[in-house]
Amino acid sequence: MLLQAILTQRIIIALLAQGWVIIYSSYFAYKLLKRGKNRATYTLSSIFISLGLTFFLANISIINTPFSYGFYISSIYFYFFTHSLIVIFTWVLIKLDDKTSIWRFYLIITFYGIISTYVFWIGFYFNGIMYNLSTNWIPTYSWFFLIISWTFLFILVIIPQIYLSFKLLKVFEGIILKRRINMFIVSIFLELIVVFSLFLYNTWIENQIYRTVYVAIFPLLSTIAAFLIYKSFGKELE
Repeated sequence: MLLQAILTQRIIIALLAQGWVIIYSSYFAYKLLKRGKNRATYTLSSIFISLGLTFFLANISIINTPFSYGFYISSIYFYFFTHSLIVIFTWVLIKLDDKTSIWRFYLIITFYGIISTYVFWIGFYFNGIMYNLSTNWIPTYSWFFLIISWTFLFILVIIPQIYLSFKLLKVFEGIILKRRINMFIVSIFLELIVVFSLFLYNTWIENQIYRTVYVAIFPLLSTIAAFLIYKSFGKELE
């Protein structure tokens, strides 16, 4: 009964919540790319494109095929990498006037792209992510994978983001810009709460209360975070 309830939850999340993420991510990416084309715009739109790709892969993994596990674990790779792009975007904002930092930009992207492959190494080779018939096609993370993921998120995303947020507040001046920066910072950490919660959601599968609460608030929190990220700087990157 527990597995059946969890499977039902997953189908609801896939059809409603994850489908909604794909829709608004595609919309924000389109609006950004239509409005302007520069490094900041490309980086911010990449966040939404990568987020949409994440949930698209997660959705098609529900269709039981020999490729289902590959689709799902790839979605988690892009999910981690997507939130690394938020750190990169913040750095780009700080370096807007620095034309010599382009090589660092690509170096940082490459670094996070390589680091994000931990999802494949831990998820596959150490059974960190189980997604097959034995789990009734319900994603199940090991506590080891959860700890590694939270550690990487804290060291490689949370700490750099806090540092860059303080620098961002020093770089930009003016009341209006300060408000936008504060909105941006709040939206980022709201989104990171969703990220940490998602990893726990797929690990703590026996706690039905937590999973039900997560399903209830995840769509709202993620939508608010994405909207605030777009609203804070998306309209100003021309």
